[in-house]
Amino acid sequence: MALPALAAPDSDADGVADGNSPTFQLPLDFLGTIGGDIELGLLFNSGNTDAYAVRINSELVHELEYFRNRYQLYGRVQRSKIFNAQTQEHDSVTTAKRYGMTGQSNYKFLIGRQSLFGRGAYLYDMFGAFRVQSSLAAGYANRVYEMQTNYIDLETGPGFAHQRSNSGLANTGLIWFLAFNLEQKVYEGSTFRQTFEGSVSLDGANSTFVSRSSITAQLFDKLSMRFSFVARHNSRPEGKLKTMDTETAASVVYTF
Repeated sequence: MALPALAAPDSDADGVADGNSPTFQLPLDFLGTIGGDIELGLLFNSGNTDAYAVRINSELVHELEYFRNRYQLYGRVQRSKIFNAQTQEHDSVTTAKRYGMTGQSNYKFLIGRQSLFGRGAYLYDMFGAFRVQSSLAAGYANRVYEMQTNYIDLETGPGFAHQRSNSGLANTGLIWFLAFNLEQKVYEGSTFRQTFEGSVSLDGANSTFVSRSSITAQLFDKLSMRFSFVARHNSRPEGKLKTMDTETAASVVYTF
């Protein structure tokens, strides 16, 4: 939403305020447009299995004349009742805990849809293939397709990543980052979105690939329902941990 200029009250048609003083105007167009959404998902199980999970995801896009900034915050916590054979009671334990954040800024060229980007990401996953994963990357991006709210972005460039396993082993090395982002309106009030991000290790260490698919259907006004599927692949997890983690979710979304 573009913000209008502010003008002093009680000005006449010639732009001069009462008392023969000039009108004060503060242009705010440089703030650009801001939009995004907040996604909340809840899961409750009772009976033979007692558990609950809370999932939250928020994405913000700040569009300026020469810059496009994106921010994402993500979190998921799950608690389950686990039978303790020693005490013969059910203990409430954390069975999932994951949170992360990503920030990216694209500087747009004057020639159109091409841009240079800088990106930082952090992920903590208590029960994942790696406890901590973080990365910094910079490179070239191209919006190869754009029509109204539909678009396809391609991004690639070098960077470095830091990873720490559950046992405490850490590794920092060079990566090559690549990404594909697609958003397509399916029909009135419904949107499909597909993103793919890859951090390919250049020194033979772990490489990470993340695919996110979602379809969002408007319920009414600013409230929507979103169905999403996330797949995260680590090429070299520690020990006997699996290389692939997936998450399927249904959430309520508030768009602003």
